[in-house]
Amino acid sequence: MVMGGMLGDNPDDDYFVKSHDVKTQNDSQGCKQGVVMNKEKCTACRNIVRPSDGVFVQIAKEYQLLCINCYNDMMAERFGIEFDNVAFIPISLKDSDGMSHTFHFRTKLLGDRVIIDAIESLNDDQQGYEFSVLGGADEDLFDLFKILFERIKRALQQKHVEPDDLTLYRITQKDTVRGYITSDMDADTRKPLLAIDGKEISWSEFGKMLVTFEGFNFKLEIFDKTEEK
Repeated sequence: MVMGGMLGDNPDDDYFVKSHDVKTQNDSQGCKQGVVMNKEKCTACRNIVRPSDGVFVQIAKEYQLLCINCYNDMMAERFGIEFDNVAFIPISLKDSDGMSHTFHFRTKLLGDRVIIDAIESLNDDQQGYEFSVLGGADEDLFDLFKILFERIKRALQQKHVEPDDLTLYRITQKDTVRGYITSDMDADTRKPLLAIDGKEISWSEFGKMLVTFEGFNFKLEIFDKTEEK
């Protein structure tokens, strides 16, 4: 997913930049685009980059992998912004069922805006909870973090799906589902993959959950990941 924009008007300009978040080392879509992770080392500082903290940057016609700190430094220099990289330590919070969820945080500078992502740490490649908050680059990052922290706590107390005997999950009696949309790279044809209550639910499985509502109307609302509704 393209997270940044293009800097400069000329594609041959040294500052022509497109940024792509790195999801996994063997991202098949990235490989199709001819992008290689360079052994998970930052091109600038040569430090090892965690997949969730890496950013592919296209400078002119070359892709480079940067760690999030080097990426932020590059963006700050390009826009003439004073920006300090702040590392928030991982935190663990319990949901309404008493299950613990550990989040690590990534702060990314987007021109004159900054986004803080909270990404659930899982032992495999599955999608878990993800939350984000957006603010100005000159805002206090700790104030933004507090907003994000409270958003995580509220979301962990909500339940939209529950186990079912006939299908993997069913929609709870509140008849509302919140989550985020990603893609199923393992499918033969690219299909949406949903993350609901920190659980991966395939497009096919979600369709089975909707069958029980045959004859009902519904409203599908899509909004930015930094919003809360």
